[in-house]
Amino acid sequence: MNKKFFVGIVAPISIVGLTLSLGLGSTAFGTPPSNGERQTQDDTTIQVLNVTTDIPVAPWCGWYVSGGPDGDLSLVPDEGAPTQYTGDEIALTATATQNTAYVGSEGGLSSQGAPTDCSWFTTGNKYGARYDVVADGTAFTAQANLIAGLTSDTGMDFQATLGNPLTVTNVGIEGCAAEGFTTNPTAELSSGNLTTTPWTVSTGDVTNNNFCQWSAKYQIKIPANMSPQYGNVTYRWTGPTLTHTLVIPETQP
Repeated sequence: MNKKFFVGIVAPISIVGLTLSLGLGSTAFGTPPSNGERQTQDDTTIQVLNVTTDIPVAPWCGWYVSGGPDGDLSLVPDEGAPTQYTGDEIALTATATQNTAYVGSEGGLSSQGAPTDCSWFTTGNKYGARYDVVADGTAFTAQANLIAGLTSDTGMDFQATLGNPLTVTNVGIEGCAAEGFTTNPTAELSSGNLTTTPWTVSTGDVTNNNFCQWSAKYQIKIPANMSPQYGNVTYRWTGPTLTHTLVIPETQP
């Protein structure tokens, strides 16, 4: 009877010893004290990382326009019009050199850039553009080219009027509708209207590679029934100076 009682006591002691052994051999965080003391409650630095990344940033998008050099615009009789003034009306015309307008990351492009070349970054940064032509007047003053030189003849002067405006149309821009360009088929300069807008791209139609190439065409008529002071000479008419401007944003004044 005494022997059985002794064995019953040994078993619980053995289990307790196993439990203590597992606890002393495992530490969840930090470094356990070497002298067997209780672990402190201080924070333990595990690792320090400086986080960086290198990502290329696209260039800003912007509007660019190119055109021919400054100089004279020489109007000539339109096809089928008289080439000599005899009192009949003469329709005049001239088509300027090609212009290029586009959205991109740099100037000087002659062909459309890739859509990934630039960015507006957010839609709030986009802006449209418009192309304005401004005249410094409407008078076409006449001079007769005499042997002694050019001589004024006010009787042959005429004005750009509502009935005979100086029109500015766009050759080729009709193919740019898909690029957001809206052309003005009645862009004209006349008395009381010294500014006209041949084309516009609204902000809502702006992407990052709008592109168009066109040529400005100018037309006006030498009126009929004028009486020159001199005959058998060449007359020169000098009209207004035209200033072409890319206006950003496109909001109308």
